[in-house]
Amino acid sequence: MLRVRLGSINYRKGGIVLPIKYVEIHPYFDDSQPIYDLALIRLPEPVRFTPSLRSVRLQKSFKEVDATHFIVTSWPFPISHRDEVTDESDQIKSMELIKHRRILSVTHLHPLDGDDCAEELTTLGINETDSMLCLDTGVMIDPCMRDVGAPVVLNDVLWGIVSSWRPLNCEPDVAGPSFVTLVTAPNVDTWIHDTLDGHKWIDISSGEE
Repeated sequence: MLRVRLGSINYRKGGIVLPIKYVEIHPYFDDSQPIYDLALIRLPEPVRFTPSLRSVRLQKSFKEVDATHFIVTSWPFPISHRDEVTDESDQIKSMELIKHRRILSVTHLHPLDGDDCAEELTTLGINETDSMLCLDTGVMIDPCMRDVGAPVVLNDVLWGIVSSWRPLNCEPDVAGPSFVTLVTAPNVDTWIHDTLDGHKWIDISSGEE
């Protein structure tokens, strides 16, 4: 059974644990590409907010990226996580990394220039470049182990979600940026609100009725 832990920075303990009623995956999601890589989770009961458990506002309309950095919260894989464990000292370091990774990490990541991001996306066959944001990977963070589903926030407003997509046979030196699906993208914003309201989502841009 899938469950979520709310109100804790440690994914192994603290806060409250609730089962998931169902997961609604974006209908355009394709795991061969980073775009539309997001889903909505329905909980079985309303959540009571506390000082350690709060909601986040969604970005309401598209804005040009003029920020120098975004805040990304996740449980990232350090680069050394991929190293082989060869002796007792390495085993101790490995255990320390595992314990450290249980604690939520807050990272400040810089956005790529818009033209550079668009170029990265078009090489992947993605033309809806205004629907995506590209972020540099964090210092000492393995770029081949994406911060799957990590929220990308600026001034307490959610801009998007980090995709789990990564290149085949990924190598850290050529992994490229992290890709973020923006919640203001036309086919994301309308899908979110229609799904929350219990309506069938229709892609107006496709001409469907």
